[in-house]
Formats: sequence, structure tokens, C-alpha cells
Amino acid sequence: MPANRCCFCNKRVGLMGFKCRCGDVFCSVHLYWDKHNCVFDYTGVGREAIAKANPIVKAAKLDKI
Repeated sequence: MPANRCCFCNKRVGLMGFKCRCGDVFCSVHLYWDKHNCVFDYTGVGREAIAKANPIVKAAKLDKI
């Protein structure tokens, strides 16, 4: 399929085509993941980003007197 057409509805998008993270080009109507049955795992990427940004901080134990 040519890069200047929407992968869902085959509408010509010209220069206004939006590239999704799944790798396909879509028109403005089918841009969002729920409109074109996207296979990209947004939840997994979000969890990984949060895990990298917030490492587990654990203090050293104090010795009892």
C-alpha cells in the first residue's frame, strides 16, 4: 500500500498522513489506536517508562543498639 493512503480506509492523505507507532500511515479520522485496531502495546511501553523513571530506593538497615 502506498505511503500517501490511509491503511484503514484507503483515503488519500497526501502530506497530512499521520504515522502511528505500529508503523502504518492513517488519516485524521483513523489516527487514534482504537479507531484502526492498533497492534502496538501502549500499556507495556508506559509501564517500562514509569519503571525506568522511578527506580526502587531502599535504605540500608540500621544496626540495633
